[in-house]
Amino acid sequence: MLEIRMTKVIDFIEKEIEKGNVVGRIADKIFPLLFVTLKSKNPSDLKKNIALYLLTRRILDTGAGITAIASLGTLSEIGITKKLYNWQSTENLAQEFYIDRERLETLLDFLVKDGILETETRNGIRFYRIGDDFKRFLKNGEGTIALLWSQLKALSELPRILKTKKPSQTLDIYNLEGDYKSLLLGVNEFLYRATQELMRKYEFKNLKRVMIGSMGVSFAKNIQKRFPDVEIHIGCYPHLIREVPKLIEKYKLTNVKSIKEHKGSPSEDKWGDEEKKYDLVFLTKKLTLRNLSEFGNEFLRKSHSVLAKGGYAVIWEAIVDDSGTKGPLLESVLDILVSYSGKRWKESDLRKHILSFGFEKFEVVRCLGGRTTFGIAVK
Repeated sequence: MLEIRMTKVIDFIEKEIEKGNVVGRIADKIFPLLFVTLKSKNPSDLKKNIALYLLTRRILDTGAGITAIASLGTLSEIGITKKLYNWQSTENLAQEFYIDRERLETLLDFLVKDGILETETRNGIRFYRIGDDFKRFLKNGEGTIALLWSQLKALSELPRILKTKKPSQTLDIYNLEGDYKSLLLGVNEFLYRATQELMRKYEFKNLKRVMIGSMGVSFAKNIQKRFPDVEIHIGCYPHLIREVPKLIEKYKLTNVKSIKEHKGSPSEDKWGDEEKKYDLVFLTKKLTLRNLSEFGNEFLRKSHSVLAKGGYAVIWEAIVDDSGTKGPLLESVLDILVSYSGKRWKESDLRKHILSFGFEKFEVVRCLGGRTTFGIAVK
């Protein structure tokens, strides 16, 4: 009798999981662990079974996440995402974008199951739209999806990258045929969240003039929240500078005093109309993108020379501990996709390197639960 009741309970739970509603999603996390616990004969057996389950679950969840990013990225790349802000039939979408309706429905139904889209049937025709929760996410996260999709495509190039020591063609910042626009938009969205936390954790003082690149527009906005009158100077490669006005509008950045095209050579480039007495310079991946001798060291020298006494060089790099196994390891792998140098920084090595350029102090600030790190060098 007990076995029959347990079977009915299990059937009920599995049906709820299959529905994909809130109860089902909670059950999907808890029920397997309960099942593993009941099937384990002793504490040692339980520990091994739970460890195996969690590993298996992580791999399967990763696969589902990859598929979701690929599905969303595909819809965005084709141009369908914006259409789905309102109800759309698959028949109309298939005709408008010259794609196969059945394959499209398969993709959309997966995203319905994942809680991203909603669907309904009208007179035998399927209609879809973006759910309210995901719509709220897209308000400030559209670039994040584009970046994740670009990173996913680039990750498939890892075998070639390891052999040739050249970055992904998709995310090569110098490749005008690549996804540099997605990279620029997505990095700014990521840094907007990360530097909000940075501004809470680190007490910057008396910021009046700052120098940033195109990747730092969102950081500049967070600086202006604390220092409303701060002057902003922006310099970067020509194809990235062309995208900067859109970012300025997106983040409602004000008091932008100069926007200059750079060659990427600090000794030749003009950093603003007046190069002295900056209070903060923001360097994004300048110490990993290319070899230090030809690139990163020049940026450090120039930063030190243009900073006022007590000024800050904020250095965004994936800084791991000296064992190499703690810190923003995911970011370190993603850096490989864009880096010509393949350089990874350990904290003691970076501190020694930064201080060798004459900076007085260096501190590492960890943000977003350690997913990203900033080095703060003080002149």
